[in-house]
Amino acid sequence: MPSTPSGTRQGWAGSNTDVAGFMAPLKDSGEWTEKTAVVLGNGGAARAVVAGCTQLGFSKILIFGRNPQKLDAFVDSWQDSALKPPLSVHPLDDIADSIPTADLIVNTTPVGMPAAAAESPLEAEVLAGAKSSAVAYDLIYTPRPTCFLQLAAQRGLTIIDGAEMLVQQGAAALEIWLNRPVPVDTMRRALLAKLEA
Repeated sequence: MPSTPSGTRQGWAGSNTDVAGFMAPLKDSGEWTEKTAVVLGNGGAARAVVAGCTQLGFSKILIFGRNPQKLDAFVDSWQDSALKPPLSVHPLDDIADSIPTADLIVNTTPVGMPAAAAESPLEAEVLAGAKSSAVAYDLIYTPRPTCFLQLAAQRGLTIIDGAEMLVQQGAAALEIWLNRPVPVDTMRRALLAKLEA
C-alpha cells in the first residue's frame, strides 16, 4: 500500500482478505482448536482455507485432490511459509475413510458451480459417514445452496455457503482501503438481494 498523506505508512504491503473472509463465519461457529478439517481441492482457494484453519487452531488439515503431482506441489509450497500448517495430502479416492473424523468439510473445487449445479464433489453415501456435529462449508456462493450443501443438510450437518466469505473478504479489503470500519450488514443485504434476484 502506498504511503498516505499523513505519512503513517511507508512502502507497500500485501493482504490476502480471502483468509479473513473464510474464517469469519467459523469464528461464530464454535471452538476449532484440536479439530480436523477435510479440504477438497488444492488450488489457490485451498491455500486461503489452509491458512485460515491453521490460524483457527485445527490440529489436522487433510487435503484431497485428484492429481498426485499437484498435491505434492501444494505441500511443497508451504515450506518457506511463516505458517506451519498441520497438513497432509491424500488422493480423493480415499476420502470416505476420513469423512467420519472431520469436524469441518470444505469444498474449494468448482464442482457445483452453475455450469455443473447438479453435481457435488462428494456423494451422498460418503457424506452419510460424517458426524452430525460437523460443518460443511462450500466456497461457492451460487447456486444457493449447492448440491453439496443440500446433501450435507440432509445428513443434518451445519452448512455455510460462500456468500458470507465473499461479503467478509470484501469488507476486509474495503477496511484496508478506507482505514475505517465498513457496514458489513449493509454489504451482506446487498449481496443476498443480488444473488436472489
